[in-house]
Amino acid sequence: MSSKDYYSILGVPRNASPEDIKKAHRKLARKHHPDLNPNDKKAEERFKEIQEAYDVLSDPKKREKYDRFGDMWSRMPQGAGAPGGASSRPGAGFPGGSPFGDFDAGGGAGINFEEFLERMFGGRGGKRGAPTDFSERSAAPAEDIEFSLDITLEDAYRGATRHIQVTLEDICPECGGMGHRRNNRGQYDMGSACPRCRGRGRIEAPRSGDVTIPAGAWDGLRLKLSGHGGADAQGHRGDLYVQLHIRPHPRFERDGQDLTFDLSVPYTVAALGGEVTMETLDGQRRLVIVPSGIQSGQKLRLTGQGMPALRDRKQGDAFARVKITVPRDLSQHERALLGELARLRNDPVSKPAAKTG
Repeated sequence: MSSKDYYSILGVPRNASPEDIKKAHRKLARKHHPDLNPNDKKAEERFKEIQEAYDVLSDPKKREKYDRFGDMWSRMPQGAGAPGGASSRPGAGFPGGSPFGDFDAGGGAGINFEEFLERMFGGRGGKRGAPTDFSERSAAPAEDIEFSLDITLEDAYRGATRHIQVTLEDICPECGGMGHRRNNRGQYDMGSACPRCRGRGRIEAPRSGDVTIPAGAWDGLRLKLSGHGGADAQGHRGDLYVQLHIRPHPRFERDGQDLTFDLSVPYTVAALGGEVTMETLDGQRRLVIVPSGIQSGQKLRLTGQGMPALRDRKQGDAFARVKITVPRDLSQHERALLGELARLRNDPVSKPAAKTG
């Protein structure tokens, strides 16, 4: 098995700080995430490598053992590499020396390697290939989960709280993510699959939580619920990212933080000027001043009446798009008045039909 250099995988030096490791992991994980690279096997494998490297280098104890033993770090017993141990003898600090510098396969000083495998896996050295299986399963990283949530424009305008429930793959509590049955001594039976997860090491588990939707939220905004994602074998949980999707509204259109809506204006108010009542997103009724001579399709700006400010987005404006309305049920007197107005303006209106009797 070729040696994996976790530092090279993350693109950081061996003396990188925890913060540098975290930043490198976040950048690479987003770039190679399977959801952003559908049907790309290379990206999927690269993502797994990145997660494996981060799981080790982000844990101080794991990182110390990896620096001493390389790929074999997860098979070292507790205390390996302590002062007077591997670090004081030839072969310590694998890669570059023997990864088994602390073990004596035939007895004598040190720990018997076959006895160590027997204690760990419940058999004389376990099955062939078992250590690799143990390393891969126990290194399964805590996963971040993506969830899509539909909300109304009113929710985004006022702010809201929504309770959500998701089903994700979690570490099997029966086998601790190993996928193997435990015997009555707590040892893993490498020849028998865990009955609960059927050898997968993971099970489907429900997770729920309250999502606080901030006033001014926009379509595509991602909200973070810390510690509600998948778990690793040590019980550390990833995060749950909730992406908001705003359903279309029957009256309001949104452009950034601005809102546009149709405003019905009677033809008399459009000609002479006046006031028209409109209803806002929060259900309040407000008066809109209409200047005389307004035309259909013109917009009236209502400053500061759009979506609330959020993060780097300023509070928006609302725009009333004028739709001039004409009555269908004119009385005889109204018709006469309009006819007189048409004659004064020389408008070529239709003459009323002559009555027959």
